[in-house]
Amino acid sequence: MNTPNPPPNRRILLIDDMPSIHEDFRKILDHRPPASELDAAEAALFDRPAARRCDGFDVDSAYQGREGAALAEAALQAGRPYAMAFVDMRMPPGWDGVETIEQLWRIDPRMQVVVCTAHADHPWEEVLARLDVQDRMLVLKKPFDLIEVSQLARMLTAKWDIARQSESQVTSLEQAVQELRATESALRQSNSELELFAHSLSHDLRAPLSVMSSFSGLLAKELDGPSDKVRHYLSRIQASAALGEELIEGLLVLDRVSRTQLSIEPVDLSGLSRKLLQEYRSSDPQRDVSVEVQDDLQVHADRRLTQLAMKQLLDNAWKFTSLREHARIEVGMQEGEDGEPVYYVRDNGSGLDAAYADKLFRIFQRLHTINGLPGTGVGLVTARRAIDRQGGKVWADTQANEGATFHFTLPSVPRARSVHESRIGRSETGVPS
Repeated sequence: MNTPNPPPNRRILLIDDMPSIHEDFRKILDHRPPASELDAAEAALFDRPAARRCDGFDVDSAYQGREGAALAEAALQAGRPYAMAFVDMRMPPGWDGVETIEQLWRIDPRMQVVVCTAHADHPWEEVLARLDVQDRMLVLKKPFDLIEVSQLARMLTAKWDIARQSESQVTSLEQAVQELRATESALRQSNSELELFAHSLSHDLRAPLSVMSSFSGLLAKELDGPSDKVRHYLSRIQASAALGEELIEGLLVLDRVSRTQLSIEPVDLSGLSRKLLQEYRSSDPQRDVSVEVQDDLQVHADRRLTQLAMKQLLDNAWKFTSLREHARIEVGMQEGEDGEPVYYVRDNGSGLDAAYADKLFRIFQRLHTINGLPGTGVGLVTARRAIDRQGGKVWADTQANEGATFHFTLPSVPRARSVHESRIGRSETGVPS
């Protein structure tokens, strides 16, 4: 919630040894005209009080420099400083104008000052050399016009208000910078702790899993003709140890995605997808899988993270089409609602109820219970993290037993639009954008 701006400071200190000057200044500055007929009509029309006119100033009088300095100090201590002061140059028998201004600025350096003089006792070069004027002082020669006094009062009090607002904004910015630095320090500490955690995963937790796997294998060899039940128990131990190591490796990859430095360059998404799919074919040649990859899919992204994201998405498609007699996997691009390229990986695998689509990208969420389909649930989370790091988004369109389509965006290399490209919007997927 924004703090409302304080009312303008229209407090003025007049220091002059001539009572007639004080009377003249009050006639000029104390005038507060009533609300105009137009203001009154507007207030009646909108059923609200008439706005108060702020044409007048609060003027305090002092007849000697010492008296003026005392008023300025008391006003500052009370939290009601003067925005400006009119100071006469000659005020015998006390301080002259130069000494009075020195004392005023010692008390309140922000005060604006107008020197009123007919004759100066000091050359102006000497006055300017003696006073640290900066942009706080103007000279008004006597005799002066009423409009000169009025306009100086308006201008300098407004200037004081602007300076106060600027100081407040600078203070707010300094506080914001301090908070950002504190947040940065906390994030650095958090990242350091995460690195230690990743180190623990890599070494401390992997060790017992490796021991379990190794010794269960040795135990199976030592047993003389183990029963089917014993072999089943041993295989379960080995499978669980392998799954634990796979989960740890997935979490380590996820951690590296979060901390890797981006290197943005043009990436051939079509060639990358074909290479990965060819590797799947080579490792599982007996499967009947129809693969279609659209040509000329170019993105402007980090090559390592893009390859990692595509590998996770294609791993997912390859795995969940494994029970189809005739599997189909597609990689392509369609135009989004706002004209941006939306890439996709589509398969005709087992799919998932659309109500669970938003849980696919949550860590440790493994929603399939189909026998023979391994996995830890970290892969899609890794894909999302890799795409998010590059300023993209990913979402899913899936139906149970009807396959799944994973849509994602990445910064694209500028290209001519094909008239054959269709449009796709996130509203069509059932997943909020």
